[in-house]
Amino acid sequence: MVVKTLESYEVNHLENQLHPDNPSRLINVASQLLSELTRFAGVVITPKRSGSAVFRHIEFMMLSEKRVLLILVTPEGDVQNRIIFTEASFSQTDLIEASNFLNLHYAGCTLEEIRSRLQSELKQLRHEMMLLMNAAIDVSNEVIKENSEAVVVAGEHKLLDVKDLSGNLSNLKQLFELFERKTKLLQLMDLSRQAHGVKVFIGGESNVTALDEVSVITAPYEIEGTIVGTVGVIGPRRMAYERVIPIVDITARLLSSSLSQH
Repeated sequence: MVVKTLESYEVNHLENQLHPDNPSRLINVASQLLSELTRFAGVVITPKRSGSAVFRHIEFMMLSEKRVLLILVTPEGDVQNRIIFTEASFSQTDLIEASNFLNLHYAGCTLEEIRSRLQSELKQLRHEMMLLMNAAIDVSNEVIKENSEAVVVAGEHKLLDVKDLSGNLSNLKQLFELFERKTKLLQLMDLSRQAHGVKVFIGGESNVTALDEVSVITAPYEIEGTIVGTVGVIGPRRMAYERVIPIVDITARLLSSSLSQH
């Protein structure tokens, strides 16, 4: 097989759409672009955050006597807002002091690192401030869990128009159930994370029954040199591999570049 070079306008389109922006938007855009350019289903595994930093930056803002707004910037650059209900009242000066302390000592740390240092380092603070900081770290961890690894699928309906697939309703039903449950698909895509570059699963090679009549082409993507997820395309076994492979490869590379810049 001779892999075809993408047309310059296609590469430009990918570059323009996958510019550094809100990371959660980038993931959705990547899956949509994969589907748009191949006319099959585009799949992206969101960044795996297990063991990653709990937050990049934290700020507190006083809302009322015992309500504090927590502004949290995740390691991937998402901005999240949460309200913390406190037992004590804090001045804005107190809140600035607390955010400065957390940013100085805990920004970029994993939950395990924070837990190991928390008790000894927070003893020097008064009880109310310690409760506020513990609450902030708990909320940060909850945000990470809420955004834990998931599968984003776009354009699965395009497979209904593929002649090789539309003739077998039973197989299509299995395939769409797989898209809905996503667990097996996540496992397959997770295997691809270990590959260096593009990996192709044709039919039964995926060891997933619902994918016996299709092919899956995947490539891992990175944030600052660390593989965190996978992009891919699901289409018929008879497809133009020489065209789809470079689309998957370039999408993974551009997504890596954009997420690393954010």
